[in-house]
Amino acid sequence: MKSKNMICMLLISLALIAASAWAEEGTAGSSSVPTKDLPEGFTLLAVQTDSTKGVNMTDEIKDFYGAEEIGPVNATIGIYAWAPLGQGYDSKIKLLALKDEEHAKAAISNYMSLPDFKKPPYRGVDRFASAVINGHNATEIRKEAKMDSLKYLYLWNNKNIVVLVEGNGDIGMSRDLASATGL
Repeated sequence: MKSKNMICMLLISLALIAASAWAEEGTAGSSSVPTKDLPEGFTLLAVQTDSTKGVNMTDEIKDFYGAEEIGPVNATIGIYAWAPLGQGYDSKIKLLALKDEEHAKAAISNYMSLPDFKKPPYRGVDRFASAVINGHNATEIRKEAKMDSLKYLYLWNNKNIVVLVEGNGDIGMSRDLASATGL
């Protein structure tokens, strides 16, 4: 009887070791959204992942799907307040861990091809501009916001990680939030 128990214990231990190695492998190369040491003016409201109850992550990242195949995605979203509740929209950081850099670039291409981005946000305002965030070439996207103002978004990849920062109407604060990713 004792040898049966020992074998069962050994098998359970091996299964736990294999499961923890698989979990580490599944998150390798992925990053998490900033939760502390946030730029002045930003407060973390929530972090969403596939395990967040009531959240369909596929819907949350649907803008990255399109003509180009991106494969499986492990996504994390940080939601931040930058103004008193009811006085501003939430800012978000979306991190997508993809299989490789090729799939990350495909996700960026799909996002940049959104129909909403075909025209400028307002007459005389360019939709896209170049930016550098944490040493990476990024695209600054200007999006319509409340009362004829702009919302600044930053999009880039760091190897297999796609970063989309949906900032606010202050270009400096939006860049500070993008820099807080460390990516």
